[in-house]
Amino acid sequence: MTVLLTLWLGFSQSVPASVPTMDFSVTTNDGTPIADLTAADVTVKIDGKTRPIRALHVVRVDETAPAGAAPAVPAPYETNALTADGRSLVIAIDQDSFRAGREQPFRDAVAGLLAALGPRDQVMFVALPFGGVKVPFTTDRGRVSRAVTSTVGGRPQNETGSEMACRTRRLLEETASFLERLNYADTPTSVVFITGGMAGPRRDAAATMAPGMCELTAEPYNRVGRAAGAAHANFYVVHPDDVSGTLRVTPDTTSSFTGSDNPMEGIEHLAGVTGGRRMPLTATGTSALARVTRETSSYYVAEIEPDPADRDGRSRQVNVRVARKGAQVQFRPQATFAAKRAVLGLRATAYASKGPAGKIKILTLIEPSDPLIILSRATATLFDDEGRAAAQWQAADPAQVPLTGALVVSPGTYRLHVAADAGANGSGAADLAVTARLTDAGPLQVADLILGVSRGGTVVPRLEFAAEPVALGSLDFHGQPAGGKLTIGLEIARALDAPPLLATPLVVERLGDEDYRATGAIAIAALPPGDYVVRAVIGLEGQAPVRVVRTLRKIAAR
Repeated sequence: MTVLLTLWLGFSQSVPASVPTMDFSVTTNDGTPIADLTAADVTVKIDGKTRPIRALHVVRVDETAPAGAAPAVPAPYETNALTADGRSLVIAIDQDSFRAGREQPFRDAVAGLLAALGPRDQVMFVALPFGGVKVPFTTDRGRVSRAVTSTVGGRPQNETGSEMACRTRRLLEETASFLERLNYADTPTSVVFITGGMAGPRRDAAATMAPGMCELTAEPYNRVGRAAGAAHANFYVVHPDDVSGTLRVTPDTTSSFTGSDNPMEGIEHLAGVTGGRRMPLTATGTSALARVTRETSSYYVAEIEPDPADRDGRSRQVNVRVARKGAQVQFRPQATFAAKRAVLGLRATAYASKGPAGKIKILTLIEPSDPLIILSRATATLFDDEGRAAAQWQAADPAQVPLTGALVVSPGTYRLHVAADAGANGSGAADLAVTARLTDAGPLQVADLILGVSRGGTVVPRLEFAAEPVALGSLDFHGQPAGGKLTIGLEIARALDAPPLLATPLVVERLGDEDYRATGAIAIAALPPGDYVVRAVIGLEGQAPVRVVRTLRKIAAR
């Protein structure tokens, strides 16, 4: 039996900050986890020095719900706090390494991977080098699947070795930058890195000449390795089974020195600097990445004896051995033990409403997870599908509670990136998908539903409710009912299509010639803590009712 050990390094919130920890998984040769190791089975060396293991804990992913099951209620907001009982997985595609029309194998593989994940597992989709984060961490498999399916390869018909080297350098720079931004997690993140081929380190000119434009040194690779260790990123480098046959490189006749044109060299180099597993797409259909879900279903956390030198911020060399016959050990060769700045927990959501001249106004709500923390700076940026900033906002008074800002964009889909700073309490960021569009209800256009409380005669948005006896619901709509009877009310239910627990009518007031606002209260005092769907149901005589929904989260009173 062959045993494989994969190692991550970092700090766990469950142990004192002065105690460095390591996260690692142990599997058989088919990826099945092994959960019977003790601290005596593992030897860790850092910069050649053996470090005693204080304690060893096993962490299992909660897979009690059916694989691929969707939550009954959408999350009421996005947060930068990753779930403690599910996996965090990044699907990163090297978009420019695939020729258009050659994407189906990796699409099928990702489809199988998504179907095998548990309901609490969070997935992010990233297109590199230029696409950026297409889908932030989410449990919505459909959003990820649609983004992957719409991703088209950008590799040209003919590519020289020098051009491959230039492309690879850009890819590595963006990959390192992404991992450095991801460096807030204290639990492992699996990165499924899909590429059609990469150049290895190479010169782009004769040895006696100055470096050429597409010089590719080992440093961009090493930077990715350092960033992967700091971000707890467990790499799976996925590539076509026959890379050389899939990605043919045209001989470079413009340079007197071409270096190696083998697109496998970069793949092997990336796997080496990250300590990652190379996974050829030998299997067809949707089973190619099945091993990823098996291997990541559990892992160990080892507390190691601290050393004062750990805190100097240098990248250190790591070596790991397992005292078990036939064991194979895979680990990150580089690790940084310097203490991180505190991560500021954030919550954020967005509401679409009518903007000027046919545009959509996005109201964003940002708040720290800890209500006692006061923000000193906060920003919000909307990025379009091409990764371009479409609108930006910076809080004039970031200490305001709740903190809201408005951004105006054309109708479409966007990624909202919010970032905030709270001085000694750290900084943080969160991302969420935003649809800048109103809901059609016959001749009416309906804005998003806002849930909140009454303050000074207006509805102030609220992300969580505790001891409040009622929650207020408010939404704007525009147009003319054209003489038909209009009914509009609120319902609260346990799931999207569940029968209502309570229902109440909304009161409509005119704001302008064709602008209206509907507001009402729904009793929540008797409801136990949990997530509920609040539905605004708009009925217009002669037309099917239209629903606008928002999740209400009730927490135990503090």
